[in-house]
Amino acid sequence: MPEQHNISIPERLRPFIRQILTLDSSDISFYADGCPGIIFQQTDNDLVLNEDKKLSPVFLYGQTVDPIRMTTAGSLKMIVVCFHPHAMHPIFRLNAKEITDDCLDLRLLPPAPGINLTEQLQNTAGPEQQVRLLFDYVQQVITRNASMVDTGMAYAATHIWKAGRELSLKKLQQTLNLSERTFQRKFEQCIGIPPRLFSKISQFQAALAQLHSRKFFKLSDIAYDNGYADQSHFIRGFKKFTGLSPLSYIEKTLTPGASGQTPVGKKQ
Repeated sequence: MPEQHNISIPERLRPFIRQILTLDSSDISFYADGCPGIIFQQTDNDLVLNEDKKLSPVFLYGQTVDPIRMTTAGSLKMIVVCFHPHAMHPIFRLNAKEITDDCLDLRLLPPAPGINLTEQLQNTAGPEQQVRLLFDYVQQVITRNASMVDTGMAYAATHIWKAGRELSLKKLQQTLNLSERTFQRKFEQCIGIPPRLFSKISQFQAALAQLHSRKFFKLSDIAYDNGYADQSHFIRGFKKFTGLSPLSYIEKTLTPGASGQTPVGKKQ
């Protein structure tokens, strides 16, 4: 399982960065967790996305909707800088929707002044120093682009995530004084996906967290605790984001001795 790194996030970056994860596995699955981010990976061989796309050493990833699998024939070490849902658009001046379910080589973006990120990361030993280089890079980009959090979209994402499917989007639009069309457009540009899909991901993550906690007697408990209409509705929703039924997921990732992929995206 991924581990949250013990390096504290600098105060100035906390409005943009949610957490740091480190992974050590040759077979990793990413599931929808509502957040984009940056990944730095070191492997003896190529790291391949969904069996057909070779990944660069440092890349930006957008919102994950469909399950993503990364594999390599050798050993793999990975650092994941997880942004808040609303952070990628102001940092990089990108339309977040354009890289939903996709990755972008950071070398294709304008470089940060004085930082050759890929080379410096590869020549730096130890995750703590590498994480600090990533912090420096993000800060340089924020400074160059005069990045500022869109407080309206940050407010919307936070409230949708906490309330899940119980939140009235109409009331949220009224609070932000936006028309439905403007709200949808701004949310997709900033977050990368429609607000209702973001709400479904929040619901899925709450169910996934309960599944990992083992605080249930049967699957219908998870369904009803997290606002699904019934167990079948929960199973369909879970399979949409993982490609697996809940029972198959338990067998592959939670059963003692299971040799399945390392899943990323479990709510922290």
